[in-house]
Amino acid sequence: MNNKVLERRKVYFKDFVKVLSHFRPINKNKPHPWNSREAKLRFAFTMYDLNKSGTITKDEFQDILEMMIGANVPKEQVNSIADRTMREADRDGDGYITFQEFCNAMEKTDIEQKMSFRFLT
Repeated sequence: MNNKVLERRKVYFKDFVKVLSHFRPINKNKPHPWNSREAKLRFAFTMYDLNKSGTITKDEFQDILEMMIGANVPKEQVNSIADRTMREADRDGDGYITFQEFCNAMEKTDIEQKMSFRFLT
């Protein structure tokens, strides 16, 4: 393995803390841009946008589903879930889920709760 490959595998503490900050509960009295609802949604969106194109394709969504549930669910069912999700979320029918479409799909999801964990202090 060359040094360039090794370098890409490093996680710097600053970046690690920034990722963790997305999971900090939102303090409405003292908001922080890294853990706002939009920041949490943007972070979640980037987890599905594997090629960093700014959109999520069915293939990307299916790849994530396979990583998350593929060992316990038949491939046909994973494909069915990906198809249904694309039909529901891709409102303009262009074959991609944009960030706005992702936000619309997550509108009723309590992302603040789902993407928060409390640390013991």
